[in-house]
Amino acid sequence: MRKGIVWLSGVATIALAHPALAQEGSIAPANTPSAPATANPLARPGDQQGSATAAADDGTLEDIVVTAQKREQNLQDVPVAVTAITADTLVNRNVATVNDLTRLAPSLTVTTGAVPTNNSINLRGIGTVAFSTAIEPSVAVIVDDVALLQQAQAFSGLSDIARIEVLRGPQGTLFGKNASAGALNIVSQGPSARLTGAVTGTATTDDEYRVDAVISGPVTEGIGFRINGFYGDRDGFIKNIYDGRRLNNDRSYGLRGRFALAPLPGVAIDLIAGHSVTESRGTARTFRNVPTGAAIFGTPVAATLTGITPSETNFYTAFNGPLFNKSLQTNGSGRVTVDVGFANLISITSYQDWRFNFIEDFDYIVGTVVGLPNGIIAQSGFHARQFAQEVRLASKGGGPLSYVAGLYYSDGKTDRTFDRGPSGPVVARWNSTSGTKSYAAFAQASYDLAATTHVDAGLRFNHEKISGRFLNLVTPATAPANNATCLVECVGAASDSVVTGKIALRQDLAKHVMAYASFSTGYKGQGYDISTGFTPTRAAVPVRPETSNAYEVGFKSRFLGNRVQLNVAAFWTDFKNFQAQSGVQLPDQTIQLTLNNVGKVRTRGVEVEWQARPSEAFALDGALSFTDAMIREYPNAQCYTGQTAAQGCLPVAGSATPFQNLAGQRLANAPRWKANMGATYNILMPDMPFDAFIRGDVSYQSSVKFDFSNPALVQKAYAVANASIGLDQKDRGGLQVTFFVNNLFNKRYASALGISSGGTAGLVAQTFSRNAQRYGGVRVRFGF
Repeated sequence: MRKGIVWLSGVATIALAHPALAQEGSIAPANTPSAPATANPLARPGDQQGSATAAADDGTLEDIVVTAQKREQNLQDVPVAVTAITADTLVNRNVATVNDLTRLAPSLTVTTGAVPTNNSINLRGIGTVAFSTAIEPSVAVIVDDVALLQQAQAFSGLSDIARIEVLRGPQGTLFGKNASAGALNIVSQGPSARLTGAVTGTATTDDEYRVDAVISGPVTEGIGFRINGFYGDRDGFIKNIYDGRRLNNDRSYGLRGRFALAPLPGVAIDLIAGHSVTESRGTARTFRNVPTGAAIFGTPVAATLTGITPSETNFYTAFNGPLFNKSLQTNGSGRVTVDVGFANLISITSYQDWRFNFIEDFDYIVGTVVGLPNGIIAQSGFHARQFAQEVRLASKGGGPLSYVAGLYYSDGKTDRTFDRGPSGPVVARWNSTSGTKSYAAFAQASYDLAATTHVDAGLRFNHEKISGRFLNLVTPATAPANNATCLVECVGAASDSVVTGKIALRQDLAKHVMAYASFSTGYKGQGYDISTGFTPTRAAVPVRPETSNAYEVGFKSRFLGNRVQLNVAAFWTDFKNFQAQSGVQLPDQTIQLTLNNVGKVRTRGVEVEWQARPSEAFALDGALSFTDAMIREYPNAQCYTGQTAAQGCLPVAGSATPFQNLAGQRLANAPRWKANMGATYNILMPDMPFDAFIRGDVSYQSSVKFDFSNPALVQKAYAVANASIGLDQKDRGGLQVTFFVNNLFNKRYASALGISSGGTAGLVAQTFSRNAQRYGGVRVRFGF
């Protein structure tokens, strides 16, 4: 009933509102930007202000402006492999979360954990899954020039976004130490030059009801604003047959305000503040494979399986404990740009505060476990906050030399509590704090060696201080019952300095045709593996930093009268001390997870992206990637649960624990092949007040392993197709109605696989995303 009221309220608002959505369009081909109808003097560089038509009047492709190198550049002039996804594309392809980006960006995958803090964004096979309080990711997420402290903050949904740039390969020179594999650069919409706004309502067959609203425009001379808000409520798609709960739901809402001011000639101020809340009945797992006689912590699984058939298409589970998580995020930033004549002096000050709490049934079965009637309950809370200050000087261009140089400082801190019990052999109860302070100086310049030959070079010096504190709250503290040998408290502190850099040579082969070759070094900082099982050894010796050497050659082109765009990149990257999560089963049957330094890893491959406008009404786009991400050296990897000597789990001299050699194994969630294709056809109706459109897209990925140490955790290759049709008023305002179907052929696929903690060998659980089943919906937008 409550959902129906929310939806009806949204429809009533649509009927009464005056807004129009400047950033959404009906005829935009994928991956093309929307050009503003009127220039906005308050807009900061990189903002997308409005969306007249996504292609030029003659039906050719428009130029795409990106800020992949911290200054505005044409996408085709940037010696970086970049997928630029505009506001139109995000709406037209039903991209609502970071997970959905995998359908559009080559060699991008997302690994889904039980909670967002266990998620991982991966590029070219490289990503970091860690259960530690605050281990850095390999892929940085930057929102409006501010790097998020915790990658999990990125999984709160997308709203009122102007553009997302997926930057593949090391980006540490300009974006910092946690971008060793790449970065997601997210740019929100800025104030518009005229009063605009919109209300958009969405309803789906899987019981989602969502309302988005935005209003933007000038306040007075020199002052502009933009305010957007959203509310969404979607029921769960995993059924708990024990009590009827529908799990994996999502309820979220948020508000963001943005003000642009020009108080003096040559001075621009951009202020952004936002708050969002996301909560759900967890990310429930289901059983894929259950061996005969399987048990969890000694309790047979068979009784739990009444009415459930474990399989690759099982969307049913049963357990009698809680499952819930909630995220609250507040961000604020201020950017001041001063024209100093020969360049722009830019200052960016930011503060972010993120709180996340979860509680879950740890054993995931019905019945008494280790003497507890409701089984083992685990709960944890995170509180992360960071202050950051960046100052940079960016040239205005116009000569043979252009550059950006700057200084950066950040101070981040994450507190975490953890409680698993309340009694029995798997109890763990602790508090922790992880801190990081970074100081950096960077510079990158482009110089025209000749009219058609250009060189880009950059360096970054980074100094970081990290700290870790682990307080064991189990009394009495006796190892290994609580899986921790810090009997009271462990404290650690360390620092490190590094210089990373990049050099690229660009050659213009013809008009709209450019080739480049680049070399760059990547770095991901050291960190404390603060999790259950933390020891004095971990406190004294943090996980070593991850480094890489990356080589890339690329080709960017437009031809056939500017109607076809073809971009190709080939890459080869060698990683040393790659940070990877693994687990070993303890005597009490729990899985103790630790972060290790894999000896050497290599990723190499080819990525191809294309767009075409055969006619003004017809647009095509697509991508294809081949990625060979392999472990080269990892001689002493932990064995997986149940692994035998015949399967490679061999004794090691001087150690009571056997190990396996993983050299030659593929990295986790790194498909060799990924591909996507999309098409938009606009049906022009000159005698009607509106036009119609038809869209479709399909994405494919080959098989993957979700744990490079365990050959049983494999998801087979799959393809997913989506389609939509609709009507749109020609004046870009008024009404747009879209009917869509996601996963048209109802293809089931897992977004994560794992061995149940405390479970019998071969007991495999799986995680599904919402997109792993078919659902349809309608989206209605009205505005001015």
